[in-house]
Amino acid sequence: MKADAANSPTGGVGALARATLAAEIHDLYDGQGDGDRLLATFRAAALYVPLAGSEPACSVETDGVQWLYAFTSTTELKRFARERVRAETADDFGWASGRIRYWTVLGSRLLDVAVPAAVTETRTATGVAVDVGGIRQLLMPPVSGVVPDRVAVDLLDLDRT
Repeated sequence: MKADAANSPTGGVGALARATLAAEIHDLYDGQGDGDRLLATFRAAALYVPLAGSEPACSVETDGVQWLYAFTSTTELKRFARERVRAETADDFGWASGRIRYWTVLGSRLLDVAVPAAVTETRTATGVAVDVGGIRQLLMPPVSGVVPDRVAVDLLDLDRT
């Protein structure tokens, strides 16, 4: 299985933060994590976002939340794609051919641009799932302080009609 960059506007920007993010996630699992530092590192990291056609690939909706996939390495992305192929759901993303197309996107762009765009399109709360299928996964939930307030589920006015 081969990963192909569809578009990498970030170049080398965020590569060090991506490695730092992997270390921050490790610290979180070891009980040494710091939420503010983790979020800041996530926002600065250039992550790999798999594509389904020309759009970011999303997971199935879980408990009313849609998750955008992002990965800290192409190794994690390939691991995820292999599992999707084994589960025979890869045709949804066109990965059955053995090629994975992805964008390299800063975490800040995922949270500030992609999440609100997904919410506008699907009318579903959206967060970011990092390294899905990996040993150390991370969920960036659609809550205030993580995503923009206008799409944060904890700030939505449920009384509005």
